[in-house]
Amino acid sequence: MEPIIRPGTLDDVDAVLALIDAARSFMRAQGNAKQWANGYPSRVNVLDDIAHDALMICEDASSGEIAGAFCMQTWPEHTYRRIFEGTWPDEMPYGTIHRIVSASPGQGIGSFCLRWAQERFGCLRADTHADNAPMQAALQRAGFVRCGIVYMDDGSPRIAFFWKREPTAPRTA
Repeated sequence: MEPIIRPGTLDDVDAVLALIDAARSFMRAQGNAKQWANGYPSRVNVLDDIAHDALMICEDASSGEIAGAFCMQTWPEHTYRRIFEGTWPDEMPYGTIHRIVSASPGQGIGSFCLRWAQERFGCLRADTHADNAPMQAALQRAGFVRCGIVYMDDGSPRIAFFWKREPTAPRTA
């Protein structure tokens, strides 16, 4: 499969919701019973991502089949203003990755999406539930470091992660 990332459209909503339902089931099978509960993420969340040009679709370039999706937020995340049990390494502008879903967990789609974001942003933040071991592992493999705990609007804690591109050394002649 040759994946590409493109902006999500209204035509993608049902497919993304199906991926979210599958991801929710996968999380439950992995022992993560609390994350993505009570109907979150919902159709409204997906439509909001589209309205803000934040929904990204990972698809097979040759078949056009959707392999995954995620939210790539380019504005500051309000729940990241305060971090507990740690600190953010810096306050430079950052992108935030939310809600990565894959049609085939364990096949590298999440890692591809993280690399895509890293190629476009010098600084990224993400968060995940303490019970979401697969996402924690994917973030760490991509070079993200755990920074502390952030709290969602509903008061639930999430592990906060940070990644920053290393500066390149100047070339000497």
